[in-house]
Amino acid sequence: MFPTVPPPPQRLLVFARLPEPGKVKTRLAAAVGDERALAIYEAMLRDVIAAIGESTPETEIEFLWPPTPGANGAALRHAFAHHAVAMQTGADLSDRLAMAFSERFYFHQTEKIVAIGVDDPTLSRAMIEHAFALLDSVEWVAGPAADGGYYLIGCRGASFDPDMFQGIEWGTSRVLADTLAKIRATGQSVALLPERYDIDTVADLERYAVEGHDTELGRLVAELLGS
Repeated sequence: MFPTVPPPPQRLLVFARLPEPGKVKTRLAAAVGDERALAIYEAMLRDVIAAIGESTPETEIEFLWPPTPGANGAALRHAFAHHAVAMQTGADLSDRLAMAFSERFYFHQTEKIVAIGVDDPTLSRAMIEHAFALLDSVEWVAGPAADGGYYLIGCRGASFDPDMFQGIEWGTSRVLADTLAKIRATGQSVALLPERYDIDTVADLERYAVEGHDTELGRLVAELLGS
């Protein structure tokens, strides 16, 4: 008989799109064009993959991508390297978050989940591990973004309620405030990480360039802004 290997108690979910022209970084594309926006997104995605590192017996890393006709095995491997992948399901982001968390808590016996996107390519594995550690003492953890959203959201399984993601006006400056209000209305506790910023606009790229990051995105942005 083969020994039974327990599932990792923690799961990092990375919500990301397959790199396709005209379908990524649309706000940036309006200013720099689809081709440059695609190159920026690809650099951000590769920097995120490098920053978050590898899965461990304690923490499984999984990339969740929204349905697209261009998805196939080769495209997924090229985009997300060797990490576990799964297709997002649900009509909107509220449903997709709720279903992703629910499935892993209830069917994979995950104890703690942290979810991120790829709009903050400097988010470190150390910060993510800190978020997981905070879930030992609080029910929820969130990373505030400067635009009023969040770059990270996490929860422990015993406290999860899929309704927490419903009724949120995504893409507005009220995302974090409304999410925190829903959590606190149930009497649950939440810890906040330091505020960070997403890269969504040319101004964000310029700020990133000034900070002088030695990353693939940093080198690309220096080239683009210098051209």
